[in-house]
Amino acid sequence: MSGGVTSRLDFAHAQLKDEHRRLMSLLDRLRAAEHGIDVERLLEELHTTLIDHFSHEQFPGGFYEIMGAHGSTHHGELQELVKEHCMILSVVGGLLEKVRMPGQRADLVDGIASLVAQLDAHEQKEHDLAHKLLSET
Repeated sequence: MSGGVTSRLDFAHAQLKDEHRRLMSLLDRLRAAEHGIDVERLLEELHTTLIDHFSHEQFPGGFYEIMGAHGSTHHGELQELVKEHCMILSVVGGLLEKVRMPGQRADLVDGIASLVAQLDAHEQKEHDLAHKLLSET
């Protein structure tokens, strides 16, 4: 594997760490939100932040393309991560609809907890794959 690909992966991974920290902070605030208006605002912010974050990972020149340049061995894992992006955005959209509809807030807390768990697991898969690729070179 070329050193250029590895250094690009290191650089991209480091750049995304700040985004991941902001996402985790936003999720902490969402978990702690007690009022519907706060939850709605935080879900909207999360949705926008995730779209931006996922685009940095998926689009040409992004983190996933750089990881894919390490060879085809892990392409299935990358495809799964992309699929998870779509599912996560769909879940956030569904939660936004629930928070905006009267009488639909009862299971919102469980939905937010499930979303947080999904995002945590997704981010862990990304980090694990990046570390695996970096250790293979």
